[in-house]
Amino acid sequence: MFEIFLVLFPFLGAIITFISGNRYAFWSGYTFGLLLFLGTAFLFWNYTEPLSTSYNWISFGSIQIPFSLYIDELSLVMLLIATGLGFLDIHFSREYMGDEPEQRRYHSKILFFIGGMVLLVTAGDMISLFFGWELMGVASYLLIGFWHQRNAPADAGQQAFLYTRFGDIFLFASIGLLFYFGDTLNLLEISETEIPKDIAYLIAIFIFISAIGKSGQFPLFPWLMNAMEGPTTVSALIHGATMVNSGIYIIARLFDFFSYSEALPVVLGIAGISAFIGATSAIVQKEMKKSLAYSTMSHLSLAFAGLGAGLLSAGVGHLLNHAVFKALLFLGIGAVILLAHHKKDIWEIRGIGKRFPTLAIILGIGAVSLSGIPPFGGFFSKDEVLWSADNILITVAGLLSVVYITRIWTIIFRGDEVLKTEVKLSRVWTLCPLGVMAVVTLFLGLFHTEVFQFLGYSAEHPEPLFQVLAVLTILILGYATYRFYTNLELIEKLSKQPLLEIIHKILFNGYYIQKMISIFTKHAFLNFSKGVFWSDKTVVDGVVNSSKPASEKLFRKFIKVEKIGYFWLLGVVLILIILEVK
Repeated sequence: MFEIFLVLFPFLGAIITFISGNRYAFWSGYTFGLLLFLGTAFLFWNYTEPLSTSYNWISFGSIQIPFSLYIDELSLVMLLIATGLGFLDIHFSREYMGDEPEQRRYHSKILFFIGGMVLLVTAGDMISLFFGWELMGVASYLLIGFWHQRNAPADAGQQAFLYTRFGDIFLFASIGLLFYFGDTLNLLEISETEIPKDIAYLIAIFIFISAIGKSGQFPLFPWLMNAMEGPTTVSALIHGATMVNSGIYIIARLFDFFSYSEALPVVLGIAGISAFIGATSAIVQKEMKKSLAYSTMSHLSLAFAGLGAGLLSAGVGHLLNHAVFKALLFLGIGAVILLAHHKKDIWEIRGIGKRFPTLAIILGIGAVSLSGIPPFGGFFSKDEVLWSADNILITVAGLLSVVYITRIWTIIFRGDEVLKTEVKLSRVWTLCPLGVMAVVTLFLGLFHTEVFQFLGYSAEHPEPLFQVLAVLTILILGYATYRFYTNLELIEKLSKQPLLEIIHKILFNGYYIQKMISIFTKHAFLNFSKGVFWSDKTVVDGVVNSSKPASEKLFRKFIKVEKIGYFWLLGVVLILIILEVK
């Protein structure tokens, strides 16, 4: 029964936090977040075998729709990530969101979101998974548009809702197909069903499309960039650490089914395109958060690529590492934004490393883990992905990651200080959670073998020569990037080159994918509207208008018939009277 309590607890916390009022909202959310993490840690510490609970949600004759929970090693690790990073995010928000008047609305939505993620990763069947999937989508919409009184966040929330709902349609369709052809929705039994391979392939592709929408992959990634309009704490939790990982989680959970359906090459192909677009676009962004958003797209693609290459250890390993170092980077950038009075342009925040060396070191740890430098976690999972995927786009994207993260760190912390600020960061509320995340990303590197052993995965370790060459290449690229971005005169000269300007615009706008989608949907909607308008004017109005003269003729005939009827009725009455008199 503990798993039921674990699922319901964050939703209960969201309700109590909301009704507690703005004065006590933070402490209510903080308490529930801490207890939820401690409960997960207790479950992890005492774990011996999978836990499961199952109910019949709907019974109709022989048809039974289940609602079940299942917690195994993968679920536990994902729960630790969701609840642990969720608690640290709430802790960090004490200072970052301290001036926000709507405290109860913010913290209740955060707990509501964490509840959706908990339900998703503990789901034992497709129905309960779909519930968690949708609850996260709703929470994401509410949190991205938290500052809904401004147009940009409100529009970003709506865009995220529409993009992810498009993918969710395919997940819902896959549930129907699984129920019809496989006669089961149990996540552990799906891979054992005797579904025809062509149907299984279609179901797997439908599930992958939904994962593309949720995880911000090509072509449904524009919402992820615009979601940066929300609070940075929201970006760290939802779009760096948890929600975007749900697409990878569902494929990892159904990995055997994807292998059987032979859909993994499609996953690898889309991952390569997404990783390249994300990595190249991240290099030129002016806003720090958008650069990290494109980085998220690219590194999630690396995790997809690990799964697509047929290695659970590569995909899940990079998912876990990315969740930690990306949450660290997002919250670290949040601290920088706090220092800069909420400025986000990277060129307006330069040279603060001398005054804030601790923040520079902590963000540097996140940067080297993302780049893939030992002994941090990102090194082991990233190298395994590059080794197993054997894909040129994945390799290029993996190498470019050191370029864009070195660019961000160099511009912010090196050179002459441009930003003049009197803001001081709290060691307890700001630096402490960042330090914990930095330690965790180191821990995931030092104990990566033990993590895989707990999950029951066998890792495919790259050749030592490959690892040495990879690290040397990363160090050379990192140093070259550092030297380049400390030479502002050279950057200014290159920025004026016509060809580079064109390339910059293409990359800056994410290859204009959003514009193409907007044009397509706009024209499709307009053409559909024109078709509806034409049918309304021509068919519906035509039938109504043409019926007017016919109805008038019929009316006149009915009048004649009515008069004849009156005389007929009068005659009948007279005959009856005469017969009665006689």
